[in-house]
Amino acid sequence: MQTIHTDIYSHAPSLLETFHGLKGIIFDCDGVLLDSRKANIAFYNYIRDCLDLPPLLAEQEEYVHMATFEQALNYIVPEEQRGHIPDLLDSIESYLDYYSLLTVEEGLLDMLDWLKLQDIHLGICTNRIDPMDGLLGRFKLNGYFQPIQTASNSQPKPHPDGLLQVLRRWNLSPAEVAFIGDSKVDESAAKGAGVPFWAFKNETLNAALHIPGFSTLHGWLLEYAEKFDNQVQIHRF
Repeated sequence: MQTIHTDIYSHAPSLLETFHGLKGIIFDCDGVLLDSRKANIAFYNYIRDCLDLPPLLAEQEEYVHMATFEQALNYIVPEEQRGHIPDLLDSIESYLDYYSLLTVEEGLLDMLDWLKLQDIHLGICTNRIDPMDGLLGRFKLNGYFQPIQTASNSQPKPHPDGLLQVLRRWNLSPAEVAFIGDSKVDESAAKGAGVPFWAFKNETLNAALHIPGFSTLHGWLLEYAEKFDNQVQIHRF
C-alpha cells in the first residue's frame, strides 16, 4: 500500500496521546463512512413535495441528517399528514435512486484495510433503522465491521447504548476506543459512553481529534506507527 505522507512531527506529542493504546474504532455511518447528505435531503424533500410542503429549511436539513428516520419524519411532517407517509414510501423507490446519491468517503477503504492489518476492532454505531448488510455490500464495505449497532438493535444516539454495547462486545474500556462522528448527537453519545470523540469534517464539535478526511487520518496513523513503533504501538492482538 502506498504511504500517505503527512507532516505530523510537530504534532507528535498530541498524536502519541491520541493513538497510544488504541484497540478499536467505532464509526457513524451517514456523514462519516458515506457522504449521504444529498441523498437524505432529496429523500425528505420528495416526501414534503408529495405533501405539498415546501423544501426543507437549512435547520431541517441539519436535523434529518443526524436523526433517526422516525424522528426526522416527525420533525418535518405535520402530524395531520403523517398518515400518508406509508403510501409515499411505497412509491419513492421508483422515483428516487437513493443509492446513486451516496458516495464512500475518499480514502476510507485504504484506511480500513490498513487498520484490519493492525488488528484494530472496527464497528458501527448509527441511527439508521434499516438493515445495513445491503448498504455496506453495495459500497464494498461489508466484512469490515463487527458489531453494527443501529436504532433497531440499540437505543438511538444521543443515548450511549449503542456505543456501550460495542464496548461490551469487544470487552474493551472506553479509553481503548475512539468514536468517529460528524454531529452533536454523536458527540453527546460519545460523552455519555466515556469514549474519546473524533469529529469528522466538523470543526464546531468538541472533540479529542478533528479529522478533515480519511486520507489525512490514515496519514497520521501511518506516521505515528513509523515514528513511535520502537516506543509504543497501536495495539496489535
